[in-house]
Amino acid sequence: MFLRFIVALFCLLSFSAQAQYPDRPIRIIVPFPAGDGLDIQARTIGQKLSERLGQPVIIDNKPGAGTLIGVEAAAKSPGDGYTILLVTTTYAINPALRDKVPYDPIKDFVPLIQTTAIPLVVVSSNGFAPKNFTEVMALAKQKPGEVTMGNSGMGTAAHIGMELLNSAAGIKFTHVPYKGIPPAMTDLISGRLQLLCTSPAQVMSTIRDGKIKAVFVTSAKRMAQLPNVPTIQESGVPGFDVNAWVGLMMPAGTPDAIVQRLNKEIAAIITSPEIKTRLSNDGSEVVASTPEAFAGHIRRELDKWGTVIRNAGIKAE
Repeated sequence: MFLRFIVALFCLLSFSAQAQYPDRPIRIIVPFPAGDGLDIQARTIGQKLSERLGQPVIIDNKPGAGTLIGVEAAAKSPGDGYTILLVTTTYAINPALRDKVPYDPIKDFVPLIQTTAIPLVVVSSNGFAPKNFTEVMALAKQKPGEVTMGNSGMGTAAHIGMELLNSAAGIKFTHVPYKGIPPAMTDLISGRLQLLCTSPAQVMSTIRDGKIKAVFVTSAKRMAQLPNVPTIQESGVPGFDVNAWVGLMMPAGTPDAIVQRLNKEIAAIITSPEIKTRLSNDGSEVVASTPEAFAGHIRRELDKWGTVIRNAGIKAE
């Protein structure tokens, strides 16, 4: 009888706490620097979420170690509904890329929502002769290992996505990792780098200014912002579809009622005309998934990128 009373009391207190949620500020951990495009997405969502919940939403930037510093901080946080972690494709890449990561991607977090999917674009300098995917492939096969492909760093979606292309198309680009896009762009425009794979937001203005040219995109369908740029799939590699993605997670143990509520609030925010337009302007596609759909997506991404990394023999330096 006493045990039943204790269980009932615990359930009552838990229900009461959730009914009053949130009663203090919520923190979004962003494993990227302030001012980064992903930081801006988090701040946009955080501002609107604060307005809807009536509590401050604090952005806590914890960049470094290929996002591991921020992810570890979130994994060690209590599952009380007051910590959210912004994650990207790197969340699913790191466990296979690195010998040890400070988190279990399945057990340490509960998926909250996938916010966006981001097709990648491959650009070249104006002096690079190939004008489309077919011509790039012809050159890469004619000169194996001589065509350089840059990205913003080892383990990024752009890096591993191009490793998948190497395998799928039977070619070999030489991987050139940079510490961010600005130095890569400098080398690309000067001709020291032949190709660069990145997110559209990083290069769209430079494409529009005519300083570089878009050669192909990695998604299954063409981008609305680059309607004349072909996909890899339509150019001869059936089934090729690579998108970077962004989502939000919460520490394991977060009550499902809180997860479901936040999912509905954030989905409403990012599908509103104002925010959807803002996110779409840089080439992102708003997803607004359910927690369950995001969980399935993460499992598939872990399998997909794990296979690519193992087959290519890639390890973080």
